[in-house]
Amino acid sequence: MTVQELFKAAQELTPTDQLRLASQLMQAILQKVQLTAHDGNVENQADDPLVGLFSGSPDLASRSTEIFTQEISSTSGFSWKA
Repeated sequence: MTVQELFKAAQELTPTDQLRLASQLMQAILQKVQLTAHDGNVENQADDPLVGLFSGSPDLASRSTEIFTQEISSTSGFSWKA
């Protein structure tokens, strides 16, 4: 089954089943990340893109402005080079 076929099948699920599927996928990814970290296959966890998926603040949605304001520094953002 291709990714497109899986995606189409997931879209045909009821909203409740979609949430259940998303939850199960996230749990599977978390388990994979934890197993990989314990196996020592990832030399530096910061290099593993899946780690970032779960490393954010749990209340980011409700405190996003406050959290982002705290993380702004003088070196944040873009700058022009002459």
